[in-house]
Amino acid sequence: MKLYRIILVDDEEEVRKSIIRKIKWEENGFLVAGDAENGEDALEKIELLEPDLILTDIRMPYMDGLTLAERVRQKYPSMKIVIFSGYDDFEYAKQAIKLNVTEYILKPVNVEELTAILQKIKANLDQEIEQKRNVNLLRENYIKTFGKTPRARSSTSARPRTCALACVSTSR
Repeated sequence: MKLYRIILVDDEEEVRKSIIRKIKWEENGFLVAGDAENGEDALEKIELLEPDLILTDIRMPYMDGLTLAERVRQKYPSMKIVIFSGYDDFEYAKQAIKLNVTEYILKPVNVEELTAILQKIKANLDQEIEQKRNVNLLRENYIKTFGKTPRARSSTSARPRTCALACVSTSR
């Protein structure tokens, strides 16, 4: 079984350690690849460790979780992001939705709730991998059958286009 990699981001070390200690990561298909105390530190670790999932607090010094999510979305659009917050603030949730975060949960983090979220994310990641595998198999079969890679077809005719203006004489 493939273990998906996560990075946990929270400015409170005790919160990070508590979450790491309380969740049965491997049983749920995950491996804690690293942790960070703020968004800036997390970005460096994300580059290095390439996690499948980021669990981040929303309010932290230097770079908050929303800014981190925005930067991650720019560079890694398919990476899963779960934001947890001690603030039941609709504006935070609204921004998180705009950034297409996977989940938004309130602190204190409940083990059962986080475990259910992890299981849902794992199922989604498994499905994405299966879809990629199917696309690759289709491509391989196409190449075996037709001997070349399929090209994207345009919605217009495959005939070469000529420009009417190019045929007009420019000499006077």
